[in-house]
Amino acid sequence: MAEMIKVSRLKADSLLEVIVAAVLVVIIFGIAMMVQANVMRASRPVKKVRAAACLRAAASRIERQQDTLQVDPGMTDLSVRCSMSPAGVGAARLKLIALGPRNDTLAMVDKIILWHE
Repeated sequence: MAEMIKVSRLKADSLLEVIVAAVLVVIIFGIAMMVQANVMRASRPVKKVRAAACLRAAASRIERQQDTLQVDPGMTDLSVRCSMSPAGVGAARLKLIALGPRNDTLAMVDKIILWHE
């Protein structure tokens, strides 16, 4: 007589489980990429922080001395554009822009100075 062969099924994941796992991996990867993009955008390079500090120091020197000629940024690879325009009686608008070696703007200070006499 014919022999009965018992066929056993292999345990395996269903297609639905594989799709759910793939979707979870894509979602987690997307969240990680958003976090990484926010961190990279929020971080400021050291050169920009130093340029902003130099501009603030130059602005305070200009305010104390009431003179626009003493702009010394303290960084050799930095050029500074300085403009001062009147902003009323006893006041002036000071604008300092720090430019990098490729003429890209690293930092900017825009300040109203009141002259006390």
